[in-house]
Amino acid sequence: MTDDAITKKYMLKPGFHQFAPGSAAIHCNENLSDEEAEWYLQRYPHIEALFAPRHPEGGVIIQSKNRRKSMANKDSNKGGSK
Repeated sequence: MTDDAITKKYMLKPGFHQFAPGSAAIHCNENLSDEEAEWYLQRYPHIEALFAPRHPEGGVIIQSKNRRKSMANKDSNKGGSK
């Protein structure tokens, strides 16, 4: 992965983790990019507990469901006329 521990926004707690129900526990910090983490968090919000909180200077602390929703709404308004 091109993300390293200093620049990653999403860091998993130690070990391998299962994201999707019925899938194998294959996810770890070495094989998970920020883009993939965001994709999984949108589809499986219950996995938020698998991530470790981050300090703002080292990355982003996992966002609450309300914050994630508001950011999604903000992103969906980009490019439109106001």
